[in-house]
Amino acid sequence: MKTMLTALAALPLLLLPTCLQAEELQNDENPIATISHDPGFLSIFHHWGFIGDSLCSGELESRSTNGEERRGWHDMYEYSWGQRICAATGTEGENYSQGGETTFGWIEHFWNNPKNGNNNIDAKARPKQAYIIALGENDENIKFPIGDVQKDINLEDYSKNDSTFAGCYAGIIQRVKTIQPDAKFFVVTMPKGNDPYNKVIRQMPKLFTNVYLIDLEKYGGNYWAKDFRERYFLGGHMNVAGYQWAAYMFMTYINWIIEHNWQDFVQAGFIGTPHKY
Repeated sequence: MKTMLTALAALPLLLLPTCLQAEELQNDENPIATISHDPGFLSIFHHWGFIGDSLCSGELESRSTNGEERRGWHDMYEYSWGQRICAATGTEGENYSQGGETTFGWIEHFWNNPKNGNNNIDAKARPKQAYIIALGENDENIKFPIGDVQKDINLEDYSKNDSTFAGCYAGIIQRVKTIQPDAKFFVVTMPKGNDPYNKVIRQMPKLFTNVYLIDLEKYGGNYWAKDFRERYFLGGHMNVAGYQWAAYMFMTYINWIIEHNWQDFVQAGFIGTPHKY
């Protein structure tokens, strides 16, 4: 085991982006212990929706020093991890995301009254087979009420959900299910320890069918490490290599989910069609 850990430690950062704990390597439970550039079985999905904020939008940070320092933030969707996933798999996907987005804002900006920084894209217009939801950072930044999963979510009527993080996050899933009932959802925790918003996200697979957890809080490891930030970040957002790394990470994690839940995905090709087996 010592030899194996020594060998793993020598791998480039792109393959092992985090300082993994020995116990995670020993029991082989970490889905992203080694990140592959191969999309694996993620490629069974041909139509993707990416729901999120700036880090879902390929946002790049700029600085100008013409007399005074000015910072700029630019959603460059072609560099987003979602579009890099599509490029790697030869599939199509749309970004229902923009910088600064929250769960409550997403419902307004991408669903109720589509008016957003991505050409006012309407998340209702073209239902997808699979969605990745990566929201929560800005909810936490503005201290949006977390709420209670048991009290704030009406499983029969999302319009009766409370206006909290729990009610809005669940409401996004519920809304998308009205246009694509069999869609698969991959919900992403934020890579920070003991985060109360992540506790809500972790409940979503327990509340709804076809929802799977990508637990970056547990497995994201040393996301805040100096060497990782220097390589993959510009300021507070990833650089283009960082978004490419994130694409590899999501592909690896979702491939792992599929391989551990085969029967859930055998009819993936029928999602969005009238056919079933």
